[in-house]
Amino acid sequence: MPLATMLDDYVAAFNRGDDDGYGRCYAPDVVLRNGGGTVLHGREAVLAYYRHIRGTLHRVLRIRGVVEGEAALAAALASVFTALADGIDLAGTTLGKGDQVEIESIALYELRDGLFARIEATTLTRRIIRQGVAE
Repeated sequence: MPLATMLDDYVAAFNRGDDDGYGRCYAPDVVLRNGGGTVLHGREAVLAYYRHIRGTLHRVLRIRGVVEGEAALAAALASVFTALADGIDLAGTTLGKGDQVEIESIALYELRDGLFARIEATTLTRRIIRQGVAE
């Protein structure tokens, strides 16, 4: 399967909250560093982290572009996080219910045996939208 197709499937499962679907893409010992600097070790730690996030934030992830290599790919990503309750901390601010954070990022996905073995993301831009009004 082309790597870009794998990433498409991964993002679709991620957006559905399908832990089994996107979790199949991770090597058991995956290391993930997200754009906020959090480092997670292992498939189960990554899945637990995203399950916890889904309890407070709704996230929609979009792929804006992909560059494929032999054993890695780089992706330009756009995410919209929507707070599900008041008092959610994200991106250096506290959100109220319905507030959003739009983030553009770049992520490097390194593969081993057809699975994501290392993911390194960096945030390029952040925009806070409070009750529909951008800051």
